[in-house]
Amino acid sequence: MKFKNFKIGTKLILGFILVAVIAGVVGGIGVYNLYKTNHQYKELYDNYGTPLGDIADVSVAYQQIRVNLRDILLEVDHTKQQEYVKKINTLQEEMDKSLSIFENSLQTEQGKEVFADLKADLNNYKPLQEEITQLALAGKSTEALSLTRADTSAKLVADIMENINELFTLKNDGGNELAKQYSKESQNTIMIVVGIVVVGVIIAVLLGILLSRIISKPVIRMVRVAERVAEGDLDVEVEYQGKDEIGVLSQALRKMIGTLNEVMTSIRTAAQQVSVGSSQLSDSSIVLSQGATEQASTIEELSASVEEISAQIKTNAENADKANSITNQTKVSAAEGDTQMQEMLRAMEDINNASMNISKIIKVIDDIAFQTNILALNAAVEAARAGQHGKGFAVVAEEVRNLAARSADAAKETTAMIEGAIKKAESGTRIANDTAAALKKIVGEVENASTLINNISIASNEQSIGIEQINQGIVQVSAVIQTNSATSEESAAASEELASQAILLEDQVQRFKLKDQKEHGVQKEVFAYDSKSNNLNSSRKADGTRNPNKIKKIMLSDEEFGKY
Repeated sequence: MKFKNFKIGTKLILGFILVAVIAGVVGGIGVYNLYKTNHQYKELYDNYGTPLGDIADVSVAYQQIRVNLRDILLEVDHTKQQEYVKKINTLQEEMDKSLSIFENSLQTEQGKEVFADLKADLNNYKPLQEEITQLALAGKSTEALSLTRADTSAKLVADIMENINELFTLKNDGGNELAKQYSKESQNTIMIVVGIVVVGVIIAVLLGILLSRIISKPVIRMVRVAERVAEGDLDVEVEYQGKDEIGVLSQALRKMIGTLNEVMTSIRTAAQQVSVGSSQLSDSSIVLSQGATEQASTIEELSASVEEISAQIKTNAENADKANSITNQTKVSAAEGDTQMQEMLRAMEDINNASMNISKIIKVIDDIAFQTNILALNAAVEAARAGQHGKGFAVVAEEVRNLAARSADAAKETTAMIEGAIKKAESGTRIANDTAAALKKIVGEVENASTLINNISIASNEQSIGIEQINQGIVQVSAVIQTNSATSEESAAASEELASQAILLEDQVQRFKLKDQKEHGVQKEVFAYDSKSNNLNSSRKADGTRNPNKIKKIMLSDEEFGKY
């Protein structure tokens, strides 16, 4: 796939991606070298800078030990001598610590050998130092001083200082050499990065120029084509071919130019046809005006008939409204009767329930009378046993038994009467239920009748409204017909004006230069029109009135019918 066929956005994205890749490479190299430089300088500091300080600390500590040792020899006060001894011990610890740190930084064999010699010399110096200290503390300063001035001691001190200086020199020279190496590598890295940046800038500039030419050249060509189209020259070609947005735009521009050619050609043909047809339209407007007058009279008769129908429908609607009102009242009365019947049913049910409760109470009274009778019999038996002393009690027991018998008889009669009342109440309840069901059915039928009458009323009102709307529509149609009649006269005059405007339009179209430009005249079989013998005012007399003998007929084929 060619690069020019890519979308403009894709081209720009690819260009920016390339520049971003170059920038990323430069940045990556820079970050890597910064990391490398940081590591190198850390290594230089850890292996050379810090060890130089450590070996210097060893040298200073060693010299201070010698100074304190001298002070011990020169001091007479034993207390101060002990203080110097403590200082020597402290300095010895610091020197050992610095030596241990320095030893870890040694990387060359030469440095390790010199350090081994230094450590051996220091180990040899410690017994000498302790011996001198002990002699001085014992008051044998002369012997101690002689021992310090001995050749062996002097040589040992010289060897120690020589080894310290040699180690210092080795570290210093190694650090300088490594620093030079790192500096050279940094310069090389800078040159590489600068080279990549220069190459990236050149590529970015070339890519920008390439994208600019790919986008601007076809755009400039299409601008020139558009300028020619704006000047009226439609006989132009868009040469650019591509699948990007500019290619799509060029294809659309070609299509637009082709469409404009077709449109302008059609307009030219239509202008010629309108020029001929407008005069014929003027004559047809007169015929249309006469037909509109006849339609107006017919509409008036139709309007009168519709008004009569409207009056009858209004009467039907009023009667339906009255019937609906009566039905609604009947429905309300039936609903009230149904409500009262439901209340009566509830009352009958309450009476039935009360009768059942009374029956239960009578049953209890009957049981009490039975128990009382038994108690009276028992009392009579006991009175008989009592003999003369129980006669009075026997009389009372007899009266109680008689009273219990009468109570039982009354309870039985009351029970029989209540059972009869319950049966009659149940019969009345069944009759009331049947009556309520019939009344509900009547209410349902009344509601159905009310609904039907209401629908009839609504339909009558809607018919009345519809007839009224029809009547209004007829009035509007009548007004429109009258307006059309007047408009037809105006159309005749407007048609003549249209003809002159068509000629003006054709003159304007002539300004455009079309492809394969030809004389697009009106087909002879479409319009029977003679430009010499007929003109725009040929259908009118000299006084401005229409000449009926000059009315032309419109001769349209089936293909040309849709144009009008």
